[in-house]
Amino acid sequence: LEIATIKPAANQVEYHVGMGGAGSNATDDKAFCESVGVAYLSFSTLCGPCGTSELITGPLVTSIGAAHNKSGAQVSLRWAVQQGVPVVPKSANPSHLAQNLDLFSWELTDAQMAALNGATSPPVTGGGDGKTSGDCPQP
Repeated sequence: LEIATIKPAANQVEYHVGMGGAGSNATDDKAFCESVGVAYLSFSTLCGPCGTSELITGPLVTSIGAAHNKSGAQVSLRWAVQQGVPVVPKSANPSHLAQNLDLFSWELTDAQMAALNGATSPPVTGGGDGKTSGDCPQP
């Protein structure tokens, strides 16, 4: 930022359950973005292009969802939102669109956030090495 003539407003990066505890290379230095007032915006919050449905129907997110009468996808999205990370979920399905909007009337408990933060799967995938982010490869 010391040589930037226009400060970036947002940094949109791969960020999802399974990589919340990953290092700064995997999260595109989330802490730095937050420290300088650059909005940290998640893409692939449900890890769709990454080739897994684990963050929609996996046992961790669905068991937590059951406690709130919410879907696994809502849990995955709420995990990011509860950290102050905006999400941009994609859907053409009216039911999914309604679920995507229903993220703000409930909260995950500290224990649930800790479980999601501690998850190591699905790992960061975009960089191809499990350590750095980037665009997820298309299957």
